[in-house]
Amino acid sequence: MPIAYCAECDWEREASADEVTDLGRAMIDHYVETGHSPVERRDEADRLAGGDSLESQPQTADRSG
Repeated sequence: MPIAYCAECDWEREASADEVTDLGRAMIDHYVETGHSPVERRDEADRLAGGDSLESQPQTADRSG
């Protein structure tokens, strides 16, 4: 189930699979009203159902050394 949240305020929306378009619209509306850029995340079950796996997520290189 996708969830969108705002790191700058307490705004948050959750959507079922049928409401994904509504979630996108709510994210746009929040940005227009506040200038905040909401972040969308999916739970692990949605990632796995979509063919993504934790291993296939992009990794960042450690360049601290």
